[in-house]
Amino acid sequence: MRRLCALLLLLLVLLGTCQAEEASGTRLIALNLGKADCLLLLFEDQAYLIDGGWERTYGRLCEALRQYGVSRLNGVFLTHCDRDHYGGLLQLAAGDIPVDAWYASSIYHDIPSGGHPLITAAALRGEEVRWLSAGDTLALSEAAVLTVLGPLTKNIENENNNSLVFSVETQDGTLLFTGDMKLEEEAGLLSAGLIPAADVLKVPFHGDNTASSERFVQTVMPQIALICTSTQEEPDTPAGSVLKRYGLIGAQVYVTQDSTCGIEITLKNGIASVSDIVWQLPDYSAIIRAAIDLKDDMLTLRNSSASDISLSGWAVYSSRGSECIFLPVGAVLPANGVYKIGTRATSQQADLSLDMKRMWHKSKFDQALIYDEYGSVVATTGNGMPE
Repeated sequence: MRRLCALLLLLLVLLGTCQAEEASGTRLIALNLGKADCLLLLFEDQAYLIDGGWERTYGRLCEALRQYGVSRLNGVFLTHCDRDHYGGLLQLAAGDIPVDAWYASSIYHDIPSGGHPLITAAALRGEEVRWLSAGDTLALSEAAVLTVLGPLTKNIENENNNSLVFSVETQDGTLLFTGDMKLEEEAGLLSAGLIPAADVLKVPFHGDNTASSERFVQTVMPQIALICTSTQEEPDTPAGSVLKRYGLIGAQVYVTQDSTCGIEITLKNGIASVSDIVWQLPDYSAIIRAAIDLKDDMLTLRNSSASDISLSGWAVYSSRGSECIFLPVGAVLPANGVYKIGTRATSQQADLSLDMKRMWHKSKFDQALIYDEYGSVVATTGNGMPE
């Protein structure tokens, strides 16, 4: 009798484990970070990050890792050297989330003046980048294989066409990742017969009409076509012609800007489903105001609430200079008070003095965007110059 009970108990445990594994499926998390790519691929007990979005939206990536219980990344992939793909990776490397491996394309051309961003990120950990070439494969698990498809050749005219393109085949189905690949790289991969059919496609180049050719779309034939973009930041995306092209093959198209915090795609037994990501986060937008004193190069944040607000992890971004400043740990915006940020050009006393000549442009339109620790914009203000 005891042996029978033990066998029944073991059977129930195994059944519960199998059901839990079956229920989870393969998940792709696409964060709403404006016109930027930041994708989290989750399956079994694995977690992979594909691009890191903007530096200034790193707080949203941190929150995603927390929300999904990711305490370790099995790998980080950078598709190419554009800031809206690598910005958050530098912040990630400076943090404390362990990363098992850093991956990038062995082919690249137009890198930032500071050098290849993933080399810089990995070096902060005393680690090195693993360079990937077309034809390489990575066994992500016993049931998942990543295959590198491109780039095949170096493009010296547009770094987007050096995008790392790869497929991931799991027991639940196939996902295809394309970075910012444009028509030229598409054509090369199609001619070589390397573009596979896929259940889930990360649409190339933010849904711009210089990608997603008719041949490409009809070759991939995805159930779900995911576009990471913001029309406000990039007015030409998503292009109406691209949306129509995917619609004609029956693909469901989802755009990150239409989501709350992001989009979660679950692929299970070959069937893909989608849900909006909604997190209950503090909303500071009603109580925080910002103002630029252009003459004195001073940014003032004002708190209209009766409680102090921690500014740890907050970021200040200049649209003209593309400069991002993270406020120091321990910084506080007092209740019904102000926090002032100045530079070497500032004559007033500031709570934070930046060691830079100026932050805000004196004669051309510039805008300050204030991001909280969750990567949400809580305040904006202009420098008084016409757009």
